[in-house]
Amino acid sequence: MFARLSLLALVVTLGALGASATDCGGPHYTVASGDICQTIAQRLGISVDDLKGCNPSIDANCTNLQIGQSLASPAVCGTCVSFYTVKSGDVCWEIAQEQGITVDDLYCANPGVKATSCTTLQIGQELCIIAPKGQ
Repeated sequence: MFARLSLLALVVTLGALGASATDCGGPHYTVASGDICQTIAQRLGISVDDLKGCNPSIDANCTNLQIGQSLASPAVCGTCVSFYTVKSGDVCWEIAQEQGITVDDLYCANPGVKATSCTTLQIGQELCIIAPKGQ
């Protein structure tokens, strides 16, 4: 029993590490204590608008950043070409299919969704949709 539990803990830990490490060919930014949108954008070499555009969960005044939160960068995933508003019953693979992208693309542009394995979608949540690779 303990061997199974340890293996499960290892898989869960590795999954969590992958959510904030590298996806789509580059690293995501992990929010640290004292971070604000301006300093994060400056570190990534992008504008605050680009940061917010690639992370639609950031509110207008950038007051809802959480320590440990994984943020995507347009340099990593590409720029959002549209946004999708989550509806009741939505699941990631259906959203991705409907938008003509892969689930990995959806996760890349919305790292908070990947971090929870798509289990915390909320009705009304805005998801960034990036151009499919090769376009």
